[in-house]
This record gives sequence, structure tokens and C-alpha cells, in this order.
Amino acid sequence: MFEIWDEHGHATGLTLQALKKRMEGYQGDLMVRYSNKLGLPTTLFVTVKLGIPYQRFKAGSPRLDWEWLAGATNGAMPRTIREQRFEMALAAIH
Repeated sequence: MFEIWDEHGHATGLTLQALKKRMEGYQGDLMVRYSNKLGLPTTLFVTVKLGIPYQRFKAGSPRLDWEWLAGATNGAMPRTIREQRFEMALAAIH
């Protein structure tokens, strides 16, 4: 699952397909958050030009690799590090 922030606001619970669809007609910069394979919150900055997403802050600003992104996520909603620490502390108590 993905979260996305752009100048229109914030959307949560997006599947990879919904994320692709949202970027198709978009023009500009946005931020995408997801949980990586380790369950850690990860942020990806993207610039969309003519419906094509490019990775910002990566050498050469390559096109977004959708297969890589699909494999990089664990499928869960991104959580903050604070939430993860709280859950770990609770688990240690019990």
C-alpha cells in the first residue's frame, strides 16, 4: 500500500495500480511513502512530466521502475518510526 502527497492533498491506501493511475494525468512533483521489505517507512520523491514519473534525487533522474517499486514494498501501510518503536516496546513488556 502507498501514500501519496501532492499539491492536491494526501491520499492513503493506494495499490500499485491506483498509484500508477493517479500519476498518469499528473504533472509536477509528489512524494510517495510505503513500507519497505523490512517494514520501515520509506519515502520516494517523484517528478511527473507528461505522465511519466521520474525519480528525483537519484543520479540522472531516471524513470520510475515500477517492477522495482513493486518488489521494494512489503504491502503494508507505511508506519512512522515512532509507531514502530511503540509497538516494539509493547511487545517487550508482554
